[in-house]
Amino acid sequence: MPGIRLDLVSFADMSLERAQAVGRAFDAHPALRPVKVGGDPARIAVGSSLEAVITERGLPVEWSTVRRNNGDDFEGGEIVLLPGRGGWVGSRENGEWEYLLSGHHLRQHWLHEAAAATATVTEASGLFEDLSLAIDAAYGYLAADSPVPQAAGAIEAWLPGVFWLNYFGPAFLASRPALAGMKGARVLSNGGVLVQTSEVPWVTDPESTLRHEAELRDLFGEQAFTYMRPNPALPTTQDHLAVSVGTAEMPWVSWLHERTVADTTKRHAAARKRLETALGRREVEPLAQSAAEWSTSLDLGDWEPFAKHLGRALRGDLSGPIGRAVVAVVATAPPDEEDGVLVDTTMGTVRLGWFIDDVDTVDVYVFGSAQVHLVCEAWFDNES
Repeated sequence: MPGIRLDLVSFADMSLERAQAVGRAFDAHPALRPVKVGGDPARIAVGSSLEAVITERGLPVEWSTVRRNNGDDFEGGEIVLLPGRGGWVGSRENGEWEYLLSGHHLRQHWLHEAAAATATVTEASGLFEDLSLAIDAAYGYLAADSPVPQAAGAIEAWLPGVFWLNYFGPAFLASRPALAGMKGARVLSNGGVLVQTSEVPWVTDPESTLRHEAELRDLFGEQAFTYMRPNPALPTTQDHLAVSVGTAEMPWVSWLHERTVADTTKRHAAARKRLETALGRREVEPLAQSAAEWSTSLDLGDWEPFAKHLGRALRGDLSGPIGRAVVAVVATAPPDEEDGVLVDTTMGTVRLGWFIDDVDTVDVYVFGSAQVHLVCEAWFDNES
């Protein structure tokens, strides 16, 4: 007799409170709760409360789970709960990066020895419902093992099949209200619907089971079970997000930001090193006592054109390695950085200073003669 397999996917805005609810769901069904969680192999003992372990460890939760491990008899799965909307993958298509949300996943498998007991089947269905609510699932199923298990993964591209107990999140119910009226259907408190196709996971009445499964397939249409992206027969990821309250920021946005910050920091350090090297190779006359301040605030995107204008007009240090290094230092500087350099120009010694207001704005200070000030003003005249 085959065992039972549970698979759920969610795009909910994951918080510690939601993750704790997953722990409470398992704790309410201790006969099916993992005994160990963690990496591969799982080494964290669960004890009497998975909720307590999750509370202690916090997010992210990326665990393999083990309920039984006696030689060839192995029961386990995985709990993947990531901050925000969950996991994601990126791929490059025609030179452009595309990002897909994969969300959060709960997967669990029980061997047929445990699954054969009627009480275990009832416990498993109760756990499945509790977990669906805990993570505000988008889709999932509880079913007898198949020779090739179908993962509830890319649910915007296809449905992996019709199973003993099927869960469809609110986005499915919104697109197919008839789900709520099907035989064996029950709408849950979060707006999702459970559809049970037979009394037990294993087929005891093939004719009745096939007829009930066919009704569900007919409701969706065969296109829903054929892999294609996008699949017009299914809710999109955005549809699932729209009915799940929480952040609109996708997880790859913060990753891209962190990568950009790290890259900018690296380039800033390199530019600083180039500037220090260039400044160390020359001497410059002190700034004239008559030098006066000229200042402006620029969008960071205007900084490089302005600096290049000064280099063309004032020449000297600004037209060589020092000028190029200053351009790079300011362009990559973090907010609140304030600094400046003395440079030799055809109009005498000039002090060029800067203060980074925020990621998009730089305050520029130029100390020099009235003629230098006219050069600065000329850039604005040319821009207008």
